[in-house]
Amino acid sequence: MGIETALLVGLAAAGTAVSVYGQQQQAKQADAIASQQEQIARDDAAYAASEAQLQARAIRKAADKQRAEARAALSGAGVVVGAGTAEQIDTEIQQQSEEDALMAIYDGKNRARSITQSGNLAAQRSRNAADAARIGSWTSALQGGATIARGWNTSGANAPRA
Repeated sequence: MGIETALLVGLAAAGTAVSVYGQQQQAKQADAIASQQEQIARDDAAYAASEAQLQARAIRKAADKQRAEARAALSGAGVVVGAGTAEQIDTEIQQQSEEDALMAIYDGKNRARSITQSGNLAAQRSRNAADAARIGSWTSALQGGATIARGWNTSGANAPRA
């Protein structure tokens, strides 16, 4: 094998090694990004659900205040509180506020689920990129091996002599 062939084989091996290493690093980075995307989605989903609970609590607190004000106004007008129309008004305020509170919680759960799904999809895309990089590294290794083998076999060592 001539020095030129040995040099070319060495360069092919070095190029293959650099390519494989680079693609493996890409795969590691894509895996890390996938983990981060999932964690961010979990955190954002938990925040959305917590925010909905706080909103429901605020709705219920505002309803209690509204009910107290309505009772005070009715009582001040001489209406018997807790009976008849006054009771219906109180019950209606309570029911409507509870519906609003439950809708806030429901919306928060839906937002949390949507955030989680989006995060999972983004993480899956990153995992797919990692898998592609790993496959690419194996492809590079095989192609490099084939190039080295061709260079070795065409060096003239195995060529027929005249």
